[in-house]
Amino acid sequence: MFARDAMLSTPLVVQPATSLLEFIHAVLNCNQTTAVVVDDGKVVGIVSAKDVFQRILPHYIDLDAKLAQVMHPSYFEEQFAVFAQTSVGDVMTTEVDCAAPDDPIIHIVAMFVQRRRKTVPIVADGRYLGSVTRRSVLWTVTRNTPQPRT
Repeated sequence: MFARDAMLSTPLVVQPATSLLEFIHAVLNCNQTTAVVVDDGKVVGIVSAKDVFQRILPHYIDLDAKLAQVMHPSYFEEQFAVFAQTSVGDVMTTEVDCAAPDDPIIHIVAMFVQRRRKTVPIVADGRYLGSVTRRSVLWTVTRNTPQPRT
């Protein structure tokens, strides 16, 4: 089994200029929480719901969850209002692990486990072709397996 066998038919893809609010709406309309950021056909980053939440929560709150209790009640909503003016390019992860269409699926599973990736872009000749997710691998591997009886 190869990467091309597990590629999503409709991966979530955004551009660096896409607003975080647009990204959030895209996530709400599909089964993916991570998008590949593509510019002129090339992968330039990855953005996920985790990046959105990290943008909401200031770094110092990460250090002590009790500090979150002293923030005013409308803080969360105020941060979402800022997302219309914040681009994906401002928060995306630029360290991206990519694979080739003919890479064995186990190579991608190793990225999921060892590098804690949820989505792996598939690239050929520097051009983005599609994405493989943890869910797409599980679906591909089990689609010809009988379902357990409940």
